[in-house]
Amino acid sequence: MICSEVIKRQILQLTWRQLRRNSHSIAPVGKVLTNDDFTLLLADEQRQKCMDKLRNLPTFVPPKSLAHNKREKRPAAVLIALCVERDTNAISLLYTRRSRHLRSHSLQISFPGGKRDEDDVSFQDCALRETEEEIGLPRDRVQIWGESNPILLPRTSAIVPVVGVVKDFHISELKLNNDEVEEAISIPLKSLILPSATRHTQFRSGYSGPVLVVDHYRIWGITGYLTYVFLRCLLPSNMKCDALKTSVKFIRPYKLPPPLKHHHVEPKFDDKKL
Repeated sequence: MICSEVIKRQILQLTWRQLRRNSHSIAPVGKVLTNDDFTLLLADEQRQKCMDKLRNLPTFVPPKSLAHNKREKRPAAVLIALCVERDTNAISLLYTRRSRHLRSHSLQISFPGGKRDEDDVSFQDCALRETEEEIGLPRDRVQIWGESNPILLPRTSAIVPVVGVVKDFHISELKLNNDEVEEAISIPLKSLILPSATRHTQFRSGYSGPVLVVDHYRIWGITGYLTYVFLRCLLPSNMKCDALKTSVKFIRPYKLPPPLKHHHVEPKFDDKKL
């Protein structure tokens, strides 16, 4: 009798813990962007604020174990395209999934772009050329906002993000180069700013970085970092979730939490009743 009471009590405790865990796992609701918000984000004043912040990013100083790759001498440029969707006028960011046939970073999500060639007159020219080669978006479709200073990150060449706007956009207008790109993706801005979208990943080298997860798309690594930084520069404070308001260092020591003590309840038996 006492044994059965103990088992019932343990089941009730487990059920209560599960209910509490589920109640805390409900994702907080982020700001719902309206057409007025999209208009504000594309206004000249907000554009200037965004580019000023991008050009004044603090210098990235990695630890010695993650020094800049000196063998990568050719800098690169990527296009961060703010796409105004044709049917809704909502803003999305344009990404590509790299081809499965590429030797490095295959099937990972990235911004259109690549290494700067000798024939490129500027980083802007490089980003637009690479974008047109990869996904067939003509350069005259992109209204350029400007470019940031070169960003130095671990184990890669210097990267210059070039920001532009593509109006009246529809994903069907793109013509993919299948040797380089598996698919093109326009991810709604309203999905990227949800609190549930912002996470982090931990690398074996001992550093962690921001990750954004929307549906089955996982934006991490250099693209995750660039997306995170760009959203912080683009969005006014009232449009940011808490994760975007806090300045998270790209490199952060990672420590495992101490192991939890295991509590084991021994059932008590009454010898007299047995």
